Amino acid sequence: TEHLEGLPQLIDGNGFVDLTGEGSQRIELSSYRSDEFEDAQTLDQTVTRWIRGGSYDVVLLVPKTIRDEPSAAIELVHNVAADQSQVAKGRVQGILSRWRDLWVIEKLEQNHLGADVLHPFQLVTRDIAPESVREAAFWGKVLPFVMLVWAMTGAFYPAIDLVAGEKERGTLETLLCSPALRGEIVWGKLAAVTTFSVTTSLLNVGSMLLTSSLVLRQVAGPTMAAPPLIPLLWLLVALFPLSALFSALALAVAAMARSSKEGQYYLMPLMMIALPLVLLPMLPGTTLGAGTSLIPVTGMFLLVRALVEGQYFSALLHLPIVISVTAGCLWLAVRWAQRQFESESVLFHGGDQWELGQWVKRFWRDRSTLATPTQAAAAAALILVALFFGKLAVTSVPTTLVSVLKLVVVPQIGLILAPTLVMATICTSSLRTSLRLRMPDPMTLLIVTVLGFAVHPLNLLVGEVIRLVYPISESAMIAMKPFAEQLAEAPLPIVILLIAVLPAVCEELAFRGFIFGGLVRDRSPMRAILVTAVVFGISHGVLQQSIGATLMGVLLGWVAWRTASVIPCMMIHVINNSLSASLPRIEQWGLPGTSLVFDASGDGSGYQPIWTLICGCIVLCCLTFLHYRRPRSRSADGQPWMDSAGATPSSDATFGSLTLPISRLR
Repeated sequence: TEHLEGLPQLIDGNGFVDLTGEGSQRIELSSYRSDEFEDAQTLDQTVTRWIRGGSYDVVLLVPKTIRDEPSAAIELVHNVAADQSQVAKGRVQGILSRWRDLWVIEKLEQNHLGADVLHPFQLVTRDIAPESVREAAFWGKVLPFVMLVWAMTGAFYPAIDLVAGEKERGTLETLLCSPALRGEIVWGKLAAVTTFSVTTSLLNVGSMLLTSSLVLRQVAGPTMAAPPLIPLLWLLVALFPLSALFSALALAVAAMARSSKEGQYYLMPLMMIALPLVLLPMLPGTTLGAGTSLIPVTGMFLLVRALVEGQYFSALLHLPIVISVTAGCLWLAVRWAQRQFESESVLFHGGDQWELGQWVKRFWRDRSTLATPTQAAAAAALILVALFFGKLAVTSVPTTLVSVLKLVVVPQIGLILAPTLVMATICTSSLRTSLRLRMPDPMTLLIVTVLGFAVHPLNLLVGEVIRLVYPISESAMIAMKPFAEQLAEAPLPIVILLIAVLPAVCEELAFRGFIFGGLVRDRSPMRAILVTAVVFGISHGVLQQSIGATLMGVLLGWVAWRTASVIPCMMIHVINNSLSASLPRIEQWGLPGTSLVFDASGDGSGYQPIWTLICGCIVLCCLTFLHYRRPRSRSADGQPWMDSAGATPSSDATFGSLTLPISRLR
C-alpha cells in the first residue's frame, strides 16, 4: 500500500474504497510489503498457497513503479476452480476499473483538461430500413437453416420405414412381385415421403408461429417478434422442390440400409453434405448472382432471400437458372433412387448373420489388385473429413517459413497421402496396381510434358473468369497475404518443392491413383471422372479454387482414364504449379523475349492473349494424340495393359491442383 500514496484513493482503513456503487459490500483487505518476502519466487509460492488453501480469495500484486510508469501492470491472481475466488475477481476488477477512471480524470484536471476530452464525440447510428424489412432480413437468413432440418427429418425417417422397414417386415419382396414397375414403385414412395416432408414442415411453421407469438413474447417481451408472414410464404414455395430433392436422396440412401436402425446412421453423412450448401448463404457478402445461382440448394435459398428483401428484379433474372439447377439435381436424385431399386444386390444384400472374425478373413483373402468402388468412396470421404477437421485446427495465419512448411506438409502427408497408403495396403493386394503406378512410353511422356506447359495459360484464364463470377472477398485476401509474402521471400527451390512436388505426389496418388482406380471398375469411367473431379475440388477448401479444380478435374479424369497411369499426372501437376510459383520471378529476370509470352500490365502476372490462343491449339493437339495413341507398355504377365473400363489407354496427363492466381498460395 505504500506504493499508492499520492494516487486517487483506493484503500481506506481495512478495505477498498466503495467504488462499485451504493449498497455494494466492502472487501476485507490484508496488505503486505514486498520486502517481507525473500525473493520473487518465494512471493509467487506464497500467493499460490494462500489462494489454493482458501486463506484469500484473490491477491493483488501492485508494482513499485505504479506511479512512474503509465503502462505498469497490476496482477490479479485468482483460482478459476473456486467460486468465491471468481466472485471476488469480478468485484475487484470493477473497483480497479473505476479507480483507473478516477486516476485519468485527476491527471486531466492537473493539466486543466476536462473529462469530456476522452469522448470528443458520440456516434449515433440510424437504420432507415422499416421494421418489417429488418425482421424479414433476419428471418430470411435464419429460416433456411431451420427449413433444411424440417425437410431432412421429415423425409428421412419415412424413407427408412418405407424401404429398410419393409425389409425387416418382409413386405418388400411382395411389393416387388406386384405388376407395378420399379420406376412406378419409386415414384409412389417418393410421393409419400415428399408428402410427409412437406406436412412436417407445415406443422413446424404453425408451431413456430404459435410459440413465437405467445410463449416467447411472455418470456422475452415485445422485442421477440414472430416470423413475418411474407418470408414464410416464400420459404414454403421453395420447400416443395427441396423436400422432393431430399426425399429422393433419402430413398436412395435408405435402400442401402439392412434395417431401420442402420438406416438412421446414414442421416448424419447426408446432413454433413447438405449443411455447407445451407450455411453458405448465411456468410456475409454472399448474394444472389450468376455464380451462386448455379450452386444447388444455395441458389434456392439466396433466391428466397432476394424475394424476402424485395429484390424482385434480381430474383426474376436468376429464377430460370435456379429452377434449372434444382430440376437437374432432382432428376439425378430420382434416377439414383431408381437404380438403387433396380439392383437386387442393393435391396437384398447382407441377409446372413455378420461375424467380425469371418468377415476379416474373407476380406483379406478376397482382396483384389484394385480397390472396389465402395473402398474408393470410403477413401474419398476419409480424406475430406480429415481435411475438414485439419482446417478447424488451424487457428492462426502462418507468419514464418517454418509455419508455412507445417501448414502445407502436415495436410498433404498426414491427411491425404497417409490415409491413401493405409487403405491401399489393407484393401488391395498390389500397392503398385492400386495406385496406378505405371511408366508410360517416352513419346507419351514427351506429349505430357508439352501438355503441362501449354495448359498453364488456359489454367490462369479459367482462374480469371472464376474470379469475375465469384470475387474474392477483401478479408480473404488480407488473410492470405502473410502466406503469399512468405512464399515470395523463400528460395525458389523450396517453394517448388513445397507447392509443386509435394502436392503432385500426395494428391495424385490419392485422387487419380487409388480413388480413380476403384471408381473406374465395372466399366464406369464417367462415374470415376465426375466423382474424382468433385472430391478433388472440395479438397481445396477455397470456393474459387474448388470450382476451378472441379472443372479442370473433369478434363483430368478423362485423361487419366485414357492413360491409366498416375506418373504423367504428377508430371503435369509439378509443371503447372511450378510455373505458377515461378511466373512472377521469371518476369523479373528480364530474359530475352519475355514480353512476347508474359503480360505484366495487369494486376498480376499472366500471358499474352496470342500466346494463350497458341497454347489452346497445342492442348487440343496433345489431347487428340493421347486419345488415339495405343500403349506399348505391358503388364507384369507380358500382356498389353487394358483399362478396367475396357479401353486401351496410352498415357496419363493429369492436372494436379488447379492453380488460379490465388492458388499460388497453395
